[in-house]
Amino acid sequence: MGVKPLPPVPHPVNLNLESTLGCNLECVMCGSHLSGVTKMRRSMDKDLLARVEAQVVDGIDELSLTVAGEPFLTPRLPQFVAVAERNGAELSLNTNATLLKDTGLLRRVMRQSSVLRFSVDGATAETYEAIRVKSSFENVISNIQLAVKIRDELPRNERPRLVMCMVLMRDNVHELVQMVRMADDLKLDRLDVAHLTVLVPEMDEQSTRHISSAADAALHAAQQEADERGFRVNLPPLMNGERVRQSSRAQLRRSLTELKQLSSRRLQRLAKTLSRKATMARWARSAGGHVPCHFLQDGVFITIQGEVAPCPMPGRPIAGNLWTQSFEEIWNGEVLTRMRRGFIDGAPERCCSHCSQNPNGYEPGDPTTAAPPDYEIAGLADRVIAQSK
Repeated sequence: MGVKPLPPVPHPVNLNLESTLGCNLECVMCGSHLSGVTKMRRSMDKDLLARVEAQVVDGIDELSLTVAGEPFLTPRLPQFVAVAERNGAELSLNTNATLLKDTGLLRRVMRQSSVLRFSVDGATAETYEAIRVKSSFENVISNIQLAVKIRDELPRNERPRLVMCMVLMRDNVHELVQMVRMADDLKLDRLDVAHLTVLVPEMDEQSTRHISSAADAALHAAQQEADERGFRVNLPPLMNGERVRQSSRAQLRRSLTELKQLSSRRLQRLAKTLSRKATMARWARSAGGHVPCHFLQDGVFITIQGEVAPCPMPGRPIAGNLWTQSFEEIWNGEVLTRMRRGFIDGAPERCCSHCSQNPNGYEPGDPTTAAPPDYEIAGLADRVIAQSK
């Protein structure tokens, strides 16, 4: 008796697009910088973007324009924004905040965005500039303040969420509580924190798995500080995989505050989210099991070479290429179906079993979690050149 085939997964609602590989910084933990591709300043080909818009964007709720590069560095940013505007998709951008200026383009981006994330890995100039090489802490904070000012000038229904992001490592773990204070004092909506992913052996000494007690203590202290301030933080797990929970009192206080700030746009976003959850719950019942990865259920990643992958996480497989296949056949094709089947059967793929996006298997203290499997930085730049049209 053969294995029952999985039902087709409905079209994704989140699209992560590698709009550009170029970046003006040399961050010590960045795989793209270490590979050399960020210096190539490559952006997605306009013909590929047209193919993506024709085959993928219809039905997308959120379009993320960043993975490896700095979106405000590419001169093609207006073209990507236009795709979102034409198709009614909200933007999601990660930026290092070094190039923000009060321009019509920035205001256009902010009006179209659901969220802007500012990558800041230290609460002091000394720590920040040692990690984000070639950046200026003073300039970045000033630019974030500018974005906050512009947000507050926009009608409530056009305001994006402004979020600070931090990669937690040995050299900055002592500033985590300060990061909570700084993000709150800047009037941002949230602080997101992630453990360092070790992409090259030289970075292993920075992994939080070597300072388990200090990392766990910092996470507990950060949550306590956030609770006292009524500020939202998204913290990664403790070293054993357990989550730090906010107090019920702080949760109620924050929920009441956020309820007062609700706009019709956010309510529409919430309605879409709940509708997708209901759709995928029905799919799970039909498939005979649940897939906890939101990428495999709801999203997809497309590189500047046209490669389609389940996600932007290191070590992921390539499911197909839009230059040679249609998106429809890739989305429910062999590779992604096999990965979904792995979760349903209780035997996820090696790249998934310890991934930070897998709530059932992510233990930061485990060396197989700290470093991704089968991820090769050497030669990445050459592969990008060879595979680009």
